[in-house]
Amino acid sequence: MVLLLQRRGPVVLAVGGLLAMLGCGMAAAPQPPSLNLPKPVADLSAQRIGNRVRLGWTTPTENTDKLKLRGPVQFRICRQEKAAACQSVATVSFPPGKPAEYTDVLSAALVTGPLRPIQYETFGINKHGRNAGPSNGASVLAGQAPPPVLGLTATVVEQGVVLHWQPAAGLPADTQVELKRTLLTPPAKTPPSKSHATGALPAPDVPIEQTLIVKLDAGKPDPGTSLDSSVAFGNTYRYAAARVTEQQFGKQILQAKSSTSAPVTIAARDIFPPHAPVGLVAVPISAAMNNGAPEVDLSWSANTEPDLAQYRIYRRDVTTGGAALQVAPQNPPGPIVTPTFRDAQVQSGHTYAYSVTAVDGAGNESLQSKEVEVAVPTS
Repeated sequence: MVLLLQRRGPVVLAVGGLLAMLGCGMAAAPQPPSLNLPKPVADLSAQRIGNRVRLGWTTPTENTDKLKLRGPVQFRICRQEKAAACQSVATVSFPPGKPAEYTDVLSAALVTGPLRPIQYETFGINKHGRNAGPSNGASVLAGQAPPPVLGLTATVVEQGVVLHWQPAAGLPADTQVELKRTLLTPPAKTPPSKSHATGALPAPDVPIEQTLIVKLDAGKPDPGTSLDSSVAFGNTYRYAAARVTEQQFGKQILQAKSSTSAPVTIAARDIFPPHAPVGLVAVPISAAMNNGAPEVDLSWSANTEPDLAQYRIYRRDVTTGGAALQVAPQNPPGPIVTPTFRDAQVQSGHTYAYSVTAVDGAGNESLQSKEVEVAVPTS
């Protein structure tokens, strides 16, 4: 029994010592080196303009091992039509975390024939050409794109800016005209008013760039014109136009856009006066009924233009044969903003002819209203 215990004792101690060595201070098994595969792109976008396709995406900042990428990231771009293999079209490099873009010039075979989808993918590759898989797919329409917009012009009218272009015949179904409007004279920043201090919301900023869509009715010819009624007088705008055709393939609505037209710039100045006032009525007041001071009361229908600033009163002395002269407003009392006026600068026994004009905020004055004659009584 003793001999048996003595033989087993060293064995037990050796095993215990080995376990202690394994659990105390020994390095873990070495890990394999990172393959440095860039994470796949998830925001690839594509836009067809004329015979070119513009691709855009964001370069990843990490590899698949969540380690920061160092130096430029290389991408392979491929294009696929129908069930064919995705064919490489270019290899490009961009810094990590930066926007990336590439323009693919389509071949003659891809800009002719019926409209059909093509898809792009991009692969981030390491120095050995390996990748972690494709990006999201971004599709556009190949085939015959709509014709470009030619002869774009702009004219200021009272309702806004009228745009004209050369109409095109035989356009594909679901074609529309896209007008890009750029505000060249942004309004100056105004300090907060008292109403803002009391909690009222400030007026929203005017967007610098806007897209206006002119939908073409199916089966009807291209109108070649459109009114932009959302302009603000006093601003300068730049317009450029393109035709866009849309078609649905499965759940996707894809586009093919023509090349962009030559831009046209126009200053939207308000040169349009208000309408002449109507309904002018003149009522004489004799001196005997007004403490010895004859007067004429005028009234007319109010103008409804939103930019109306004031009215002006003209008077002609019919008795003496004088010319029509502006008699109001004068300072004081200042502008006439209501459709009434009392003329105290008249003489008993004289006949006067009155007319009224309307003036807008830009200083444009309307034609004179129809004259109304009134005789001031002597008593």
